[in-house]
Amino acid sequence: MSQNEKIGAIVGALITLILFVGVPYMLPSYIPPDIAQLLAQSGFELQGFITQIMILGAVTAALTLVKGFVGKASPISLAISVAQNVSSLAFMVVLLGVGNIGSLGLTSFTVSVGNTTNKIVMDLRVFIYFTVLTVGLRVVEAYLDWSEAKAAAMPPGRIPP
Repeated sequence: MSQNEKIGAIVGALITLILFVGVPYMLPSYIPPDIAQLLAQSGFELQGFITQIMILGAVTAALTLVKGFVGKASPISLAISVAQNVSSLAFMVVLLGVGNIGSLGLTSFTVSVGNTTNKIVMDLRVFIYFTVLTVGLRVVEAYLDWSEAKAAAMPPGRIPP
């Protein structure tokens, strides 16, 4: 591993940590009270949603950091690439499910203002299906990249498997 790759991994992990842990941590203090009250009335758990985003951000930052310090031909590199792809899938499911990972993109809210009650239903499952397909293809790509790096790391004259 070169020094530039290690520095890049550290910088990437720090940026991920700031964007997906630091910003969500500070977000509730910037939400106006009337919006926070409307979210609470609709049944949306803002703190739970933010906690899920922060956990996924910390996991992604840790994976990014570790991946920068292992060789590309290492089986650990392949495992981390797969874990990063699964982490991005979990992030999309949480995001499209608005904090409810079990809904898999089918979310509903009930908003009451005065005598009027509105029920909002968002069916974003098609995006979840596309994300699953994309993550599956990215896992295959990670495997192919890993097998190519593994073959390149073999001693000269050895036939790759």
